[in-house]
This record gives sequence, C-alpha cells and structure tokens, in this order.
Amino acid sequence: MRRSTQRADGPPPVPGPPDNVARVVDAVHGLPGRPLPGVQAEALARALGGCLEATTVTIAVWLPLPAGHDADTATEHTVQEYWWTATGAEAAVPVPGAAPVRLCDGEQVLADLVVEPPAAAERLRRWPELHAVTRLLVSDIQAQLITAGAERLIGQSTLLLADTRLRAAGEMEHQRYQLERDLHDGAQHHMVALQMSLAMVEHQLGAGNAAEAGQHLDRLRELLASTEEVLHTTATGLLAPLADHGLVAALTARLEALDTVTLDIDPELVGYRYLPEVEAAVYLACLEAVSNAHKHAPGAAVTLTLRTSRRGLSFEVDDTGPGFDTEGRMPLRQLAARLASVDGTLTVRSSPTTGTRVSGFVAI
Repeated sequence: MRRSTQRADGPPPVPGPPDNVARVVDAVHGLPGRPLPGVQAEALARALGGCLEATTVTIAVWLPLPAGHDADTATEHTVQEYWWTATGAEAAVPVPGAAPVRLCDGEQVLADLVVEPPAAAERLRRWPELHAVTRLLVSDIQAQLITAGAERLIGQSTLLLADTRLRAAGEMEHQRYQLERDLHDGAQHHMVALQMSLAMVEHQLGAGNAAEAGQHLDRLRELLASTEEVLHTTATGLLAPLADHGLVAALTARLEALDTVTLDIDPELVGYRYLPEVEAAVYLACLEAVSNAHKHAPGAAVTLTLRTSRRGLSFEVDDTGPGFDTEGRMPLRQLAARLASVDGTLTVRSSPTTGTRVSGFVAI
C-alpha cells in the first residue's frame, strides 16, 4: 500500500486507532451476499462518518460518459452521489464552497468526498491509513459501477438489435404482403382481361364469326401490348396513377377499355380529391370487385357506379352473372378489411340467377 507523503512544512499526520481503519474495511467487505456498489458506497459513507466523528459524509463517484455521448459537451464524466447523515443531524446537504477531499488513482479522479464539519474532513486528510483504505474501497466501487453501466449498455444494445431485426422482418413482410396485394389488384386484373379476350376469340371462331373474332384479336393485341406497362406499374406502385390523377381518372384509365365494363361516375367527382387513404381503399376495392366479377362471371356485363354525397363516397359493382348463394356468410373478407381500414363498410348481395352486387361506402 502506497502511503501519501506530507510536505516538510505541512501539518503532521494524525494517526487514528488501527481498529477504526479495520472497521471501515469490514463495513464494506462484510456486507452479506453480493451487495450492489451503491449499497457498498452508502456503507462506506456511514463507516467514515463514525471514524471521523462527522455529521454528514457525501461520496461523489466520478464515472466516464458512455460511448456515443455528445462530444461537444464540456463535461467528460458524470457523478453518482451517496451520502450518510448522523442521527439527529440536518439533511446531508454539502455546505456551498466546502472543499472536497479528492481521491485519485494517478491522474484518474475516483471521487470527491464532502465531509462535515470541516474539522472532520481535515481529520481524513491527515489520516494516511484511512485515506489510503478509502481510496482503494472507492476505486473498487467505481469499477463495479462502470462494469454495471457497461453491462446495462450491452443489454440495451442487444435489445435494440433484436428490436431492429424484428422491425426489419416486419417491414419486409409488410412489403411482401403489399406486393402480393398489388399483384392481386393490378396484374391479376389484367391477366383476367386477357383470358376473357382469348375466350371470346375462341368462342367467335367456334361460332364461325371470323369478323367478330378479328375484333377480339385486336383487343387481345392491345392488352398484350399494355402488359409491360401493367407489370411496371405494379413494380413501381399500383397507386401511382391514383396519386397523380385522382380516383376518377385512375379508375377510368384502368377500366374504360374493357368491353364488358360500364362506368357510371358522378360528374361531381371529376377533379375532386378525397384523403389519399380513402381514395386508395375505394380504388383497390373497385378493381378487386370488377376482377372478381370477371373471374366468376366471365362474359357477364359489369357496371361500376361511383357516387358522392354529403354523407360520403359510395360505389357499386353489379354483374349479370349467375350469382351464388351467400348462405349467411360474408364473402370478400379481404375487400371488407380494406374498407374497414378507413372506417368504411362493404355489402355483398347475390343469389343464384340474379347476379351479384358489391356495395361499399366510406363516410366523409
């Protein structure tokens, strides 16, 4: 143990009872179990108060700032304080301007001790054995605090990494689902139109109507020519036309060229814009409803009606197909969920031989 030296003209050391130094060590190392460093620091402050006949002892342990802190800050450390107050003494509030007893390990500052009254602090300065033991005990406490802080940061980093991975996986899953939905609502709709045109060509050829078959072949060529554009639109975002031109223009561009689809759009809707999420939900719901009509009622006439009112935005997709028996169940759950995301509702009415009507409404 290295003893501190005194200047020749300074006050002489004041040796204290050896057993007092041993009591300070025992007060810290004799704690049961595996005490936390804060508990050890409080025990050390209490033991020092008894040895020095002090009324208050405050131990301010210096701790380095964690990695990644603001380099522009003037402070390069934080302080963790622990204190003890004698029974009957006033609260442990250091006297402003009181000179602390600084404990150092070489150039590294371990802690500042503020001991009251000043005579008790002077007693610690002139008691080399107690001063050295206190420095060693504080050094161990500081090391434990730094280790605990590092472990806490590692734990936080691990949790942050796990959370980041989970978020990334969720985002990838969301993008995959979005792509699947866009393919379903965009490219699939186009593929259904191609199948219908091809079926019409086969039907007309089988009936011996070469002229009619030629017209449907022309339509089939147009659809094939636009396939690249449809796939590009799906890859870059199915909603791009909607965002650029609005609901009416996007639906018209997508459906007007289909022979079996009739558009009945409220003139007041032309140029009118709703919230983006509302337009997106209605746009995709209409496309899906028309695509389902083509899929399950090929060749049937389909009418899309779009209306606006003070209450909100509504649409209907009617087809003249064979219809089906809903049997008390709710079909098109995915479409209903899409509208529900903007507080909208969906109604499906159908029965054998009467066709199918899909109605949606979003309150504004």
